[in-house]
Amino acid sequence: MRSYSTLIAITWATYASFHHTASAIPTPSISSLDTALVILRDNDLWAQYSKRTAAAILVESPKKFSDAQAACLSLSEKLWAPDSQTQMFSAGLNNTLSYQIYLQKFPKDQLFWIAPDSQHSCRAISAKGVEVRAYNCQKKLPALCTHSAPIANKTFTDTSAPYRITVKSRKQHITGFRDSAGFRFDGIRFAPTPERFEYSTVLDGEGSVDALSFGAGCLQAAYGSEDCLFLNIATPYLPEDLDKCDDTRRRQIKAQLKPVMFYIYGGGFVENSGNLGNYDGVNLASRGDVVVVKINYRLGFFGWLALKTDKVTMKGNYGFSDMMSALKWVRANIAAFGGDPNRITVFGDSAGAISTEAFLASEKAKGLFSAAIIQSLPTLLAGPGGKQQFQTLEQATHTVGSLLKDTGCGSAVDTFACLKNANATQLLSIQDNLGARSIVVDGDFITKTHLPVTGNGYVAHVPLLMGANRDEAAISVSQSFASFTGNSSSIGDWLEWAAAQLIFGDAGPNRNLTQFANHPAFPHPSGSPEVVAFNITQRILSDISFRCGTWSTAYLAAKYRTLPEVYVYEMNRTYQPYRWTAPECEAPKNNLLRPIGDPNQEYYKCHSGEVDLIFGSLLWIGEEPRDEFDIPYSQMLGDHWTSFAWSHNPNPSTSYLKARGYWSTLEQLNKWGPWENLKAQNPTMRVLQWDGYQAPLSEKEQCAALGIPLDYLNI
Repeated sequence: MRSYSTLIAITWATYASFHHTASAIPTPSISSLDTALVILRDNDLWAQYSKRTAAAILVESPKKFSDAQAACLSLSEKLWAPDSQTQMFSAGLNNTLSYQIYLQKFPKDQLFWIAPDSQHSCRAISAKGVEVRAYNCQKKLPALCTHSAPIANKTFTDTSAPYRITVKSRKQHITGFRDSAGFRFDGIRFAPTPERFEYSTVLDGEGSVDALSFGAGCLQAAYGSEDCLFLNIATPYLPEDLDKCDDTRRRQIKAQLKPVMFYIYGGGFVENSGNLGNYDGVNLASRGDVVVVKINYRLGFFGWLALKTDKVTMKGNYGFSDMMSALKWVRANIAAFGGDPNRITVFGDSAGAISTEAFLASEKAKGLFSAAIIQSLPTLLAGPGGKQQFQTLEQATHTVGSLLKDTGCGSAVDTFACLKNANATQLLSIQDNLGARSIVVDGDFITKTHLPVTGNGYVAHVPLLMGANRDEAAISVSQSFASFTGNSSSIGDWLEWAAAQLIFGDAGPNRNLTQFANHPAFPHPSGSPEVVAFNITQRILSDISFRCGTWSTAYLAAKYRTLPEVYVYEMNRTYQPYRWTAPECEAPKNNLLRPIGDPNQEYYKCHSGEVDLIFGSLLWIGEEPRDEFDIPYSQMLGDHWTSFAWSHNPNPSTSYLKARGYWSTLEQLNKWGPWENLKAQNPTMRVLQWDGYQAPLSEKEQCAALGIPLDYLNI
């Protein structure tokens, strides 16, 4: 690393042009910079369309002017200057610096070094944008460096040398990069490559590693590898090197660490990864001032195969052990990336929601996280009583059917060794036919078939936010239409078909759903016979498979106080991910006024339609806003989710929203009131839409008619 004294000797002319040859400088490290770094970007999620274009890197530690110059140069940047319309203070730095004052990192009258001009060798600026000229160069101030990293998207990320940064975590030096929104460290190995069908362990790495690109996704039908245990970190803040600080300073730094949001992706336990574009965490991290971690875990047979015969017992949950290893790695390392290991919110959608519930139910995870968010939880999917969330070994064995015969391992002397060495492609093929994918009761990670919300077993006593999209099952009904062989206008035929699609439990085969074809709880909507049949079918499946179990979980947790607080939502505005959609899940298109879709008209709010909005990734992955509210709505959802990570309350404080300039979210909360936690005596939910509101839990009459009332999980 070039010394500061050498860098200071660079002339102003050289300094002004240095950025063009910045790759000649070695990759800077937090340790060598001897300061914390903050990406100051007022992220309104408008990406390339944003008018909030001013951005800077805040060098937190006070330095003399020449040392501040040198720190910027080592980052391949220069001191920031309000020298153009795109760099006007009011175009973003006003809000980002006022937020630093709000965090009490600096006094209200704090000054920051900015670039000199032709008349003044040393200049400073206040947090309110007032320039101070000819300031004493020997004074020590924090500094504002330019931030030239470009906007990333699903097809473009610039990880070149000028944007790299190295962080020391325990015995590793990990080199990541920054984009316009924050610092990113992609493809960090959190566990050694595990043996097939064995639990993973936490990696305590050594040496220098690059975290500049995603690691391999876990093996699945389209791609992947059995060597896939990597995670990705997005953060707006890198603290000082804790190892270089005395005890007093170390305590101060730890008090400034950000909440961590630990995300588990969905995909039925057989597909997807933490690398998918719509799971990118940098916008959520930037907007909410949190650290976002996305993980990989083993899928399909490789992650979840469980069976019990007279020759072999395999307890499964290898994928859950991966999640646990990742969480433990985060606990041990995340402080170096700005995250507080004692404030981790575990969250996920679909299979990730089931996994989050498993964390709540697993005493092995006690103390590893402080809050949970469950999105679109598939419920009541196992067991003859329909009240199981996790399968027993016997049930799992039944679902894998002919596996041992098809692999030839049933006649092998060592069945386990045979399966461990079976051809991966063959296993994938058999898996596709049998569909073994579930968390099981293994007696180790999971000891009960359900989350004991009534208090008859272990439940992590942490705040919970949970909910569902209004029409979760519509996408499955739509995509499965090709397999439907009945009369498309017959509600009874549709419901008979629907019952066969529910694999387990008393909501499964042989359950008579046709009785609801003309049930008063499910009145027929207007429309053609096909539309009526589709609507009632998806409504019943949405209730059975998602909504009713979610409502029962939340209600009983509040009634028995097994969780300190529960916040419930129903999503009534969605934007279906580009990778998984159906015509019914898309907002109707109006070629003249709303060519992309009109979300103010009726459409089905389908499974996973909340993910892109919460992550603030619409424009990042190329999804254009359908109207003027899509982006503000996405802002609001992210503000709710990150507020919950910060305070365990999804309502951001008024002072926070004002400090950050998040006026549209503030306006919505002022207009419609706060999101209230669920109370057993009067259970309500937040209807999440633009102009959302608090309302009684939906479909209670329908859930009761289906035999899944609010007290259903009282077991």
